[in-house]
Amino acid sequence: MNTVNTSTSALDFAQIAQLKSNAKADEAGSIKEVAQQFESIFINMMLQSMRKATERSGLMDSDAAQTYESMFDQELALHLSEQGGFGVAEALERQIQMNQSRTRVAAPDGLPLGGEATDRSMRLSQGSDTYTLERKPVTGARKLER
Repeated sequence: MNTVNTSTSALDFAQIAQLKSNAKADEAGSIKEVAQQFESIFINMMLQSMRKATERSGLMDSDAAQTYESMFDQELALHLSEQGGFGVAEALERQIQMNQSRTRVAAPDGLPLGGEATDRSMRLSQGSDTYTLERKPVTGARKLER
């Protein structure tokens, strides 16, 4: 007997709201699910592009067939992302975890800087309508000549 896949798509607005509330409650646990949903959307877009690039014969080119193909592509993309064969979700998950593990240091004007602010050769400051990037002079730099 076949089992029905009860996974939901990221294209469903209720699922997106559920992901947001889960992320607030358990940030680390929802990273994997968000990455998988992103991979599902990516694969779905890839499948849609592949269908548009193929030449149609006109035999099965009705609105109903196109609707069915669209639903089939969504389910196929969800299934492929659950299997993890593409690796996009794993790479995205690693990237999100790496970004979350970094410590954020705020500049005196409140703008975020990554890493230690004292080690930086640049400083970002905010004016009323502008942002200014100030660079410290580099000492001991070699000059390249041709």
